[in-house]
Amino acid sequence: MSGFRFDPDNVQAEDLDRVSREAEQMMRRLSEVEGELGGVRGTGTSADGMIAVVADGSGRVEKIELNPRVMRLESHVLAEELMKTIREAQDDGARRTRELLGDALGGMEIPDGGFDSARVEKRLTESYESFARAIEMRVADLGTDR
Repeated sequence: MSGFRFDPDNVQAEDLDRVSREAEQMMRRLSEVEGELGGVRGTGTSADGMIAVVADGSGRVEKIELNPRVMRLESHVLAEELMKTIREAQDDGARRTRELLGDALGGMEIPDGGFDSARVEKRLTESYESFARAIEMRVADLGTDR
């Protein structure tokens, strides 16, 4: 997907068709991805392999597995290792979510803060407005060429 790029000095009718098709493809892919997002899981494993955590794409912890040997650790060490492993699983889930959304949005990079629908809507609106202005200018130029 080209990201709705066009030359405003040389707007052609096929540009409008292309931008429309690209927007439709993006919306269709976002609809498809919506179902996939529910299946995103991130994992984390402690350095010694005694703790394993699974988190969903939104960061909610779904599963924690503790090897019985962790009971030998001091409580503050266990708590620290558990928190590090949980963060690792949450970060992995967030990364996978960003990748899935980025692919659906034609390679748009999703920031670490996550998907911002307002940002995407703003970008689409700006692209549309820029295209509409270019069309208006082109139509005005055609009117003066007569």
